[in-house]
Amino acid sequence: MRVRTTTMILLMVCLLGRFVSASENSGSVALFLNDPVYETKLSPIERSLAEQGIEYTIFNIFDDELPQNESQYSAVIIAGGDSMRNYIDWNNNIYQGGEIILRGEVPILGICLGHQIISRVFGSVLYYSEERRWHEVTFVKQDEIFDGFEDGLLVWENHAYAVASMPEEFEIYAKGNVTPLQMMKHKDKPIYGVQFHPETQGGFLNNPPGWKLIMNFAKIAGVNMSDPPLPEDGRVVYPY
Repeated sequence: MRVRTTTMILLMVCLLGRFVSASENSGSVALFLNDPVYETKLSPIERSLAEQGIEYTIFNIFDDELPQNESQYSAVIIAGGDSMRNYIDWNNNIYQGGEIILRGEVPILGICLGHQIISRVFGSVLYYSEERRWHEVTFVKQDEIFDGFEDGLLVWENHAYAVASMPEEFEIYAKGNVTPLQMMKHKDKPIYGVQFHPETQGGFLNNPPGWKLIMNFAKIAGVNMSDPPLPEDGRVVYPY
C-alpha cells in the first residue's frame, strides 16, 4: 500500500512538473534565431519584440536549440540569417525545424530567410535576387495582420535570394517591384512569410511601421504582453 501511494505521489509530481514547464512558456513567442552573430549582438527582431512588450523565448537554431513541443508556445517567429540548418538541406531532406513548419500547430511568421525556409519546406525553390534598400511593398489581399495599415508598407530589404514561385498551399499578400513575392500566407493556417525585414530601424525610422505588423501577428497568435523590458545584457543591435 505504501509503495502504491509513493508511486502515485511521484507520478503526480512528474505531471505537475510537466504542466508548470509548459505553462511557463505559454503565451510566449518561440523566436528562432539563425545566425551565430546573435550570440553577441542583439538581433533587430528581438529588439522589436522587447520594446513592444511582446513576450518571447529565444532558440539559437545554429546551436541546435529547438523546442521539443512547439505547441507550448503561442507562436513561432523564424528570423533572418544565412543558414537553413535544422530546417531543410539542399537535397530537400527536412529536419526538426522544417517539421514544425509543416505541422503548423501554432501561428508562424518567417522573416527573410525564414520566409525562404517556409517556401522551400513547402516545395518551392529560390533564385538570385539581391536587394538592399528601403522599399514600399504593396498589399494585394486583406488580412488582419494588416490592421491599421492602408495599401502598403515601407520596409527594409536585405537579401540575396528570393522565392521563385509560391507553394501551392499559399497565396500572395504583398508584392514589390524588384522582388515580386514579398509576402505570402498559407490558405488554411496562420503561417506567414515576408521577404522584407519589418523589424529593422533606420536613422529616420526609430519606430518603423513594420513593428505594427509584428504586433498584429502577436495579437493574432494571442501572445502575452508585458512592460517593454530590454534585454539585461545591453547587447548592441546587430545592423542588417
